Amino acid sequence: MSMESEIRSKFGGFWNSLILLFVIIVCLRFSSLELADETLTKRILCAANLFMGCLAAGFLLGILRIFLGFSNETYTRAPASANFTRGLKYGIVSGGLLIMLVGALQLENFFGVFQPVVTGVISKLTAIFA
Repeated sequence: MSMESEIRSKFGGFWNSLILLFVIIVCLRFSSLELADETLTKRILCAANLFMGCLAAGFLLGILRIFLGFSNETYTRAPASANFTRGLKYGIVSGGLLIMLVGALQLENFFGVFQPVVTGVISKLTAIFA
């Protein structure tokens, strides 16, 4: 499969588009709460930088998956384009989850109306492991 068709298959469709939209919303929410007293352009640029960071993490993970894919036997190895696009997708999602985790721990009211539930879950998890 070519790289273009691999990217279409990994990022096309309703659920994959919804995941990318969720990552973009998390980046926008984080930047709007972090830079609440700044201008709108500064907040949007911060969100764009956060999303570009998620893309960079995806590219690095995609390249890493290509290198690690060569250690498998030839008959079990996926093509390089499949490894790269899967790593790209996982990198973007993991970057968005890290931003969401930092936002939940550091920013006041990151989840809006769900913040008391998230705070309760985080406090119970820290009580278990502390």
